Amino acid sequence: MLASLSRTVPRVATRLTSAPRLAPKAFFSSKDVDNLIPSDDEGRQTGRRGAELEWEKKGVDLYNRDPIMPPSDQGTYENPVLVPSGDGARTVGFVDPATHAIYWFNLAKGKVHFIKNLGLYFKMEELKSE
Repeated sequence: MLASLSRTVPRVATRLTSAPRLAPKAFFSSKDVDNLIPSDDEGRQTGRRGAELEWEKKGVDLYNRDPIMPPSDQGTYENPVLVPSGDGARTVGFVDPATHAIYWFNLAKGKVHFIKNLGLYFKMEELKSE
């Protein structure tokens, strides 16, 4: 019995290793590989990224990433720094003048926020939808 088993196992192992590999040759031999890689604008993105891509097609930058440099008379409680937003809330970052570290805070619609490190008041300016 042991002798027949020792003859059977090598034959099965040889058959398994000598079987032809089924590689997707059409995929790897394609000359136009870039068409096989999905891009962002094929409807796969959802949420904020999807909205951003949709507006980019129309030529509109949905999210303003430019820094806000307020005039010198802005930043008081009566005249706060206005931060535009199309949502009900927005996260804003600022550079602390003493430590040069970036700090983040959340602005909510209708509230005035005082930032002690800067000594300035901020308020969210709601953008009107078209």
